[in-house]
Amino acid sequence: MFLWAGFSPGVSGHPSALPLYRTISLSNSQPNPTPTSFRNPTATPPTQGGHGHDLFYIYCMPCHGDVGQGLTDEFRLRQYPPEDTNCWKSGCHGERPYDNGFKLPHTVPALIGANTLTKFATARNMYDFMRTAMPFSKPGSLSQEQYLQVLAFLLEQNHIVPEGTQLEADTLQNIVLRSAATPTAIASSPVAAADSSPLLLVGAIILFGVSVVYWVTRSRSSSASR
Repeated sequence: MFLWAGFSPGVSGHPSALPLYRTISLSNSQPNPTPTSFRNPTATPPTQGGHGHDLFYIYCMPCHGDVGQGLTDEFRLRQYPPEDTNCWKSGCHGERPYDNGFKLPHTVPALIGANTLTKFATARNMYDFMRTAMPFSKPGSLSQEQYLQVLAFLLEQNHIVPEGTQLEADTLQNIVLRSAATPTAIASSPVAAADSSPLLLVGAIILFGVSVVYWVTRSRSSSASR
């Protein structure tokens, strides 16, 4: 289940993005100082995943965290001003959201980290979900290429594909996100069910045999006591 932020850092009630530049004061020997750049989180490689990184900061980060950790207490308390740290209060994203706002689920999952994408069997499943359900406030509002870019970024960050990988929608089913060895996959696998049938049959036969022996022995004991 994969959720995606639907508001960005400029929406009413949420902090705006920090300024990217500042002017530093130098001595009189340099009357025209050059602006010094802050660390710019959107200064990324011109790759599919690089563009996805930029889109992540706009559409996903406000809810899924600056490092994909989810909407954790730590992230909210650090990212938002005190009056906006409770995203589920009335007037924010709770039962009565702000005008033209939306209710936010109480749990927003992490997207980066061990086993964070295993809800989806393949990258194709994840891509189809993103296109129909994300961003949360306006599902399907990005282009096909933008969804591929965000997907590429997340797959790179989770070390599923190498950095710089160019994804194609037609081959996403070849990228496995959930191992066939997981309990979910085994439980839903016809092959696994077929493999377990002989074991169940043998177990049933053994149990039946033990029951027969028990009742025969009990019957003989009752007859002898008479």
